[in-house]
Formats: sequence, C-alpha cells, structure tokens
Amino acid sequence: MALGIIGILLVFLSITGYVNGVLKRFRKISAAEAIRFGTSQDKKIGAKRFTLVKNRLFSTNVFLGIKDVLARKKLYATMLVVLVMSAFIMLVPQNLYNTISSKSFIQYMGIGNYDLRIQTNKPEGTDEIVKTIDGDRAVSKYAVMTTKIFKVKMGNGIEENIKVELGDHSVFPIEYSEGSAPASENEIALSAINADEMNKKVGDVITLLIGGKEKDLTVSGLYSDVTNGGKTAKAVFSDDSTKVMWTIVCVELSDESLVESKVLEYGDKFDFAKTSNIDEFVSQTFGSTISSVEMASYAAVAVALVIMVLVTLLFMKMLVARDRNSIAVKKALGFTNLDIKKQYVSRSVFVLFIGIIFGTLLANTLGELLAGLMISSFGASTFNFTVNPLTAYVLSPLLMIFVILIATMIGISNAGKIKISENIKE
Repeated sequence: MALGIIGILLVFLSITGYVNGVLKRFRKISAAEAIRFGTSQDKKIGAKRFTLVKNRLFSTNVFLGIKDVLARKKLYATMLVVLVMSAFIMLVPQNLYNTISSKSFIQYMGIGNYDLRIQTNKPEGTDEIVKTIDGDRAVSKYAVMTTKIFKVKMGNGIEENIKVELGDHSVFPIEYSEGSAPASENEIALSAINADEMNKKVGDVITLLIGGKEKDLTVSGLYSDVTNGGKTAKAVFSDDSTKVMWTIVCVELSDESLVESKVLEYGDKFDFAKTSNIDEFVSQTFGSTISSVEMASYAAVAVALVIMVLVTLLFMKMLVARDRNSIAVKKALGFTNLDIKKQYVSRSVFVLFIGIIFGTLLANTLGELLAGLMISSFGASTFNFTVNPLTAYVLSPLLMIFVILIATMIGISNAGKIKISENIKE
C-alpha cells in the first residue's frame, strides 16, 4: 500500500514538475525576443570542443542532435530527470518480482537449499518417513527438523513464546547475516526480528524454560526469516518434554529430474503429511504476494511508458515551436525534412540513453534499499536484488526506446511544415 502511494506521488510530482519547468520558461521571454525570435534565446554554453570538423563517430545529423543536447543542458535536464524516474519506476518492481519469485529467495525464508520437503504434525508418522527416505537410493542426503514452542525470558522478566527448530542444521546450511549456525547444545541462532525484539546480538545469552528448568543459550548467529511472522530460532539440543508442533524432513535427491516423481510417490505413500518441492513450497507460502508484485510490475511498466510518451510528446512539440527559426535556417542551408527529423530523434534517444543508465543505477541502489526496507519488516536482515538481465537490461530499454521514438516522431511531425520565408528573421 505504501509503495503504491509513493509510486503515485512520484508520477504526480514528475509530471507536475515537468509542466511547471516548461511554463516557467515563458517568464524569461522578453517582449523584444518574442517579437524578433518568437521564443527565448538560450546561451549555448558547453560542447565547445565537440565540433563537427573533428567528428569521426557519428553522421552529421546525429552529431548535430547530440551537440544541441550538450549545448543546452538546462533545457533537456527536466526531460532527463523524468526519464530517469520513469526507468526507476519501471525497473524496481520488476527486480523485486524477480527476487521473490526466484529459487534464491529461500535464503530469506530461513531454510536451506534442498529439493523437497515432507511436513507432518503427527510425530508418530515421522519414523515411517525417515525409514522410507533412509532406504531410498535416489536420496543423497536428508535432515529431520522438529519445531517446538518454548518459553523465553525477556529482559523485563516477562515470559514469551518462541518457536525453535531443532535438528542438525549443518546438513542444509542457511546464510547467516551475522555469526554462524548453532553447533553445540548451549547455542541458539535467532531470526532477525526475534533478535531485534529481544535486543540480542551474537554472543549474548537468552534463557529458555525447558521441562520447567531454565537453560541458558548463547546466540551463535542471526539469519533472515520471512516465514512464521519472522519469529523463529534454531538450535541442536535434544528435548522430550515439549510437544512437537510439526516435523519437516528435508530431502536432497541425487538426480533433480526425479523431484516431481518423488513428490507424487511420497505424497501418495505419506497421506498424513504434506509433500512438496522447494519451488512449490515458496509458491504456496508467498503465492499471493508474488502474484500481487507481478501485477504491480506490469502496472509500473505501463505507467512509466505513459509518462515517457506524454513528457516526450510535450517536450518535442515545445522544442519544435521554439526552434522554428533555426529549423528554417537549416532548411535554407539545404537540410531536408528527413535530416531535421533525424536530428530531433538523435536528441531524444541520446537523452533517453543517459536516462536509462542513471535510472538503472538508481534502481539497483536506492530501489534495492527501499525494497530491502520493506522486506526487512517481514524478517529479512539483508536484501539483494536478483536481476533478470534479459528483462532489465535488454527488453525494458528496447521498449523505452520504441515508445520514445514513436512519441518523438509524433511530436516533431509539424517540423516539416515550417516555411523558410515565414520564420527567418533579420
């Protein structure tokens, strides 16, 4: 909800700021300039070393288009800012969707990297599952994780519940933002949210009530977990006094192509348990969130493209209107209507390329930071975008270039109608 409001606000400020910037230029037009030239005359400072005689890289029309942008930087600055913000709006939701829908997102779920999981809340069925898994030659390794609820003593003396996952956490290790996995019975690892609420860091001690007795555990590490409200812990001590909430058997197969068949096989055999591959588990856990972010990414692309079209169209029409005298001079010097169109297209594409570069950098830095702040509220201590290079660095820029070219061609359509005799002033 908050990101949606921020996005709408950015769009509103972008369009409002651009229109105000254009309208403010009318205040700078003196009566003499309006009568003589029809527009204000910019002092073309810059691009002095960028001369046509030294040009070896571009055609004449492309060169003149780029030189105009460099010579009138302030004029194109507003358009550049809007294009940067549009690229930012387009890329951030895409990167966020690619991140939460990728397999690597399991590192933020407090689980290791394995092929399938079998979850049951019936302790008596665990032995049957383990016996079957242990005798299956297709299984390369497995681990049994049991989750129980214990009482933990807070700093103010109040006792609260804490979910602790017991088992060998070295079989399928997870990534720790600080410290490491618990290795002995007097160690415990905390999720980021639990650590924040308890005001604990690596090396601190927490006290659990186990079987009516207090047990001091040293915090060995901190990790991200966006499941179960982000409030979990991991330990390796043994306990028979507390009721089991659920048991998860994590399985890695020697051949990944067998995952689907094993899911069906174990699902039929263990009808009292829930069997799923890791991708399916992520989809089941965050399916609605992933779908919402996916829809938001498509909407962001549409909004960004609409902004680009409107701004480019408005800017090009304004530019043709203020440059009609120079256009008439170019025509008198022998430039054709096609040459002039190429120059204007070169200007918009050059500004767009700069906008794409800065927009992409901004999306991968500030965008990642903002997304990280949102994800951290669910329990992720660290966050990094998983970028799809094809969509982020190829398809999106091509789509932006396409709409900019269309908007530019429409915006400069009247340039060919400018007559030399009516616009060349003394």
